Amino acid sequence: MASGRYPRITVTEDVQPSNRPFQLGVEKIRDFSPDAPARIRGSFENRSSEEQTVGFGAIQPYSSIWSEDEGWLVLIPSDREIQKHVFGTDEEIVPGRPVEGCWQTNLVHFVLPGVLRWQTLAPGECIQSEYTVLHYPELEILDATMDTWVSTRSTDTSCLPAGKHRFVESFMPGMRTDASWEFEWGYTLSIED
Repeated sequence: MASGRYPRITVTEDVQPSNRPFQLGVEKIRDFSPDAPARIRGSFENRSSEEQTVGFGAIQPYSSIWSEDEGWLVLIPSDREIQKHVFGTDEEIVPGRPVEGCWQTNLVHFVLPGVLRWQTLAPGECIQSEYTVLHYPELEILDATMDTWVSTRSTDTSCLPAGKHRFVESFMPGMRTDASWEFEWGYTLSIED
């Protein structure tokens, strides 16, 4: 197997939203290794005594899959059926082994649709999903698909750059409910040197 960089990761959550009926969380499942990419699990739980209707993005519970910084990280839902449904492709996005020593997406062009999906959660109900942490080689994907570079991101696309990578989610109540909450919540995924 090619030598590569297999760093450890940590996840730091924002403070829980105050006066909101939910418990949100992200936890590390595993670090990068020569055999597998890093993986995290996100959760969203209704902690109230009443049903709550929540507007989620295309992936539940968290749809912000690209880091906000220039770190080129992407979080791919680990469930293959969710990948097919959300990204509209049968192509393998998550590789079976590192590509030239880097855990990065396969050279597949995929887009996350900007949709809002409503889901009603019973009291105590929890939604969880696992996400595979990968480098997103946008320039290579554009070259392979013959698309044009139009991003404002840096062209420095080093694999799994050390540092802090921020992800932020927005949630809103169902339109036909008496709930008045709406909030953002986020977390930081850190990659060690």
